[in-house]
Amino acid sequence: MSKSLRDQLMKAGLATKQQALQAKTSNKRNKQHAARSGEKTEQEKRRIELEQERLAQADADRALNRKLEDERQRKAVEAQVRQLISSNAMSRAGGESEYKFVYDNKIKKIYVTEDQRIKLERGLLALAVLGEEFMVLPAPVASKIAERKPDAIVVQNDKSDDLTAEEEDWYADYQIPDDLMW
Repeated sequence: MSKSLRDQLMKAGLATKQQALQAKTSNKRNKQHAARSGEKTEQEKRRIELEQERLAQADADRALNRKLEDERQRKAVEAQVRQLISSNAMSRAGGESEYKFVYDNKIKKIYVTEDQRIKLERGLLALAVLGEEFMVLPAPVASKIAERKPDAIVVQNDKSDDLTAEEEDWYADYQIPDDLMW
């Protein structure tokens, strides 16, 4: 059974009974004075200070956890996008038709097959960037990628060829030749 600190000090001879009694009454008197005047005792001040430090540390920990979780989520999305692009990329082998597009304010060109070029123009296929390489993907896969990471899709034309009557009248005078290559 443990004894109080006061009893242990008296038994060791480091304090007398009179000093122990004086400390007890002094402590009691300080508490009563603090209660009457509305002041906080040193113990209460220290307890409040420790509680504030604990709350500040908890806030800092939550912020760090949020940051780490966001970073983990970003890496997971990038891995999903990388996997979708690499597994659904179509081969451009034997492509002799040029397809030009704008990427980072520069005109880029890749060689694709004639069928792929037509489908790219109609919006049935899309272009995605993986590292520094451009990949041809089916439009539904490109839509899924665009939901996760929009900047991974370089070109995805709209399938809608529906022009309003006003737009049709505007372009009526400017017929586009079928053999025009951009």
